[in-house]
Amino acid sequence: MLPQLADVEAVCDAACALVRELLTQPLDSRNKADQSPVTAIDLAIDAFLHQKLRPLMPSAGWLSEETADQPDRLDNPWLWVVDPIDGTRSLIAGKPEFCVSIALVNSGIGPMLGVIGNPSTAERWSAERGHGARNQLGQLLRVREAIPNDYIDLLVSRSDARLGLWDDVAGNGAFRRVGSLAYKMALVAAGQCDGHATPTPRSEWDAAAGDLLISEAGGMTADAHGRPLRFNQPRPQFDGFVVASRAAFPTVLELARSASRRWQQLAQVAPGARRP
Repeated sequence: MLPQLADVEAVCDAACALVRELLTQPLDSRNKADQSPVTAIDLAIDAFLHQKLRPLMPSAGWLSEETADQPDRLDNPWLWVVDPIDGTRSLIAGKPEFCVSIALVNSGIGPMLGVIGNPSTAERWSAERGHGARNQLGQLLRVREAIPNDYIDLLVSRSDARLGLWDDVAGNGAFRRVGSLAYKMALVAAGQCDGHATPTPRSEWDAAAGDLLISEAGGMTADAHGRPLRFNQPRPQFDGFVVASRAAFPTVLELARSASRRWQQLAQVAPGARRP
């Protein structure tokens, strides 16, 4: 039996409150082996989520950015997929663009429960498969229904923009820089923009909760090649990422392919540019 969505929301709310408490102290950060940043807050929230979520469904496996991956998760039909802080660079920079992301995944179907919380803004978005997606006020989320005048309002990652992946990419619209994939997905689900795209790799923990939000709000997700997302993979990573309303999806996918070609060009000139 699935846990109650309200119980998962309560865990997310408590985790966000803990983030705000920890932010009153000096921020301790370092780079991991892959040069991505991690802070004491990431690790504290990871431990908190593990403690609070596992009792809600003890049989489920565990996949988190800040926990060593256990191969036995592949044999488990249920999996908690967690990013304690999605958007750590934004947290370190003091930008309100980082989130706690929680999903319960059925390996054969996909995310069944998903909750994303932004500690800085007190926003929370949640979804249960087949029951819609809502914000913290209980209001239903819906993606945008149309693209007025073919003008795309696209969210792009700051790291992609720094690499120049959107330079010379043709498109009629705005390319807004926003941190945290989970946050960008929540904004798309809430109809506050048309979509998001990146040609660079993204992990399952970045996207699991947001994938359910998007589908329940009427949108679409895929990798940068247009292939459906699959969860609980041996290598829990996607080859690029596209998320958009149904109206915007074809255009956003083509923009992602253009950015991917730009990424390949940069990689030929400077191999280090392939690092997202």
